[in-house]
Amino acid sequence: MPTVVATPGSKKCTPFLLRVMVFSPEAGFKFDVTVQHICTPAEKWKILFNLFKKVGNEMVLVVSVEFEAEAPVEIKAAEQMSNEGVNFQQARQFNRGVFGATKPLADGHQPTPAEQAKVHREMQKALLAGTQ
Repeated sequence: MPTVVATPGSKKCTPFLLRVMVFSPEAGFKFDVTVQHICTPAEKWKILFNLFKKVGNEMVLVVSVEFEAEAPVEIKAAEQMSNEGVNFQQARQFNRGVFGATKPLADGHQPTPAEQAKVHREMQKALLAGTQ
């Protein structure tokens, strides 16, 4: 039978991808932010940031970032983002911090360890912005 019925007492993990933000920070660029909930083998929360650049008449994916929430405060913030969407402070941080850290990578070069660390810090700041 293809239908699954759950009651509140039968806590079940449900995997999903939920796009919570699409933004155009400047001409020729746009990005989207997605919350991903993974159930197997263990429950995980990830925030995905995809940067697109206009090439000709198309928006082409040029940078993709996958941030895994590990600390309890990060997990709570990711859950909150999936329920309530992106708050004002998070939107500002994704636009200024994460976009600012990923835009230099739009030329296609492999990120240096310093660039990768900066993107990680900016993703963490964006996730936690306005949630504490």
